[in-house]
Amino acid sequence: MPYTTDVKGSTKPAIAFLRENGHRSIVSLGCGEQVNQIDNHLRLMTELNLKYYVGIDCAPYIELVSEKLFMNPNAMTELLTRYYGGKPERFKKAIKLFPGTYVEDLADIPCAVVVCQRVYPDCFWEDLIISMRPKLVLQEDLHGCERQKLRGKHYVRNWSKINHFNLKPFRPWPVFPGEKNLILWRRRDDGEIKVENGRFRWLERLCESFIG
Repeated sequence: MPYTTDVKGSTKPAIAFLRENGHRSIVSLGCGEQVNQIDNHLRLMTELNLKYYVGIDCAPYIELVSEKLFMNPNAMTELLTRYYGGKPERFKKAIKLFPGTYVEDLADIPCAVVVCQRVYPDCFWEDLIISMRPKLVLQEDLHGCERQKLRGKHYVRNWSKINHFNLKPFRPWPVFPGEKNLILWRRRDDGEIKVENGRFRWLERLCESFIG
């Protein structure tokens, strides 16, 4: 296979890998049995110059669905071509999938970015995510999934970076005006994720303090 998997039902390989490489990884918690529509994940991965894309799920297997992997295949191929110096196929070596792995077992395992989507209603991973200390947390597909409520827990919403990273919802069905069906959280104490200066930045900070 062109990507690394663990099919033994053990969390040890995932923990060992992330302990060594978590600071260079974007980690999709509860990625499901089929990895698909990861355009936003790759935008974050390439923008932050990360090395690995890690998929975690308790399912007995995880597979890539090539025809559904990207919302915009042409744009993603172009992005990967630039990132890998003309060899987009190198991305396959960056994919590490760990089925049979419970998200809850990753407490205190550091990583650079967390992606959280398609979460069952009884899953509350706020404390787990905070213990992993990611710089950014991306929540997608908010309608029909349990939102991890990170407000007031060392993270704030970062609307300006949604536009900066060109993040686009794969289910663009806003319930409220202006809603993007995704949330990007920024860790308050992270000095590497710079927040843009702007004429109305004071207003954005005020909103983040109340809503984030």
